Amino acid sequence: MKFIADVMLGKLAKRLRLMGLDVLYEPGFQDNEIIRLSLEQDRVILTRDRGLSKRPLAARHLLISSEHVHDQLLQVLNTFGPILDPAAFLTRCSVCNELLRTVSKQDIRDLVPVHVYDRTNRFLQCPCCGRVYWKGNHVRNLTLSA
Repeated sequence: MKFIADVMLGKLAKRLRLMGLDVLYEPGFQDNEIIRLSLEQDRVILTRDRGLSKRPLAARHLLISSEHVHDQLLQVLNTFGPILDPAAFLTRCSVCNELLRTVSKQDIRDLVPVHVYDRTNRFLQCPCCGRVYWKGNHVRNLTLSA
């Protein structure tokens, strides 16, 4: 399942991406662009905007009720059922939504804190923005919050 999130749901988009879900999010997206992309790419619109949710072409949407990201996440997961695959956690960039690539430990030596480099053997990197990821406590915390 693929999503597109409106400007009010940046934290939710980031959290869903870290959980491996494909979520388009750009703060500059206008309502018409969100609708167009949702139709062209078969994406469910995640929105807090009642006006957007009432538009006829935005029929595939979820109106998010809470301002709190944890509650928003629970609403998405409860609405769409078992959409999470723990094996997919940390496979997408939380910033770009691109699929991450495995990189050698030597290639990221200067890009991560020393203690992370010393304790971690597997690193992932976004081919678009260069951001580096690794499975640390943050991944376990995502699993616990789901």
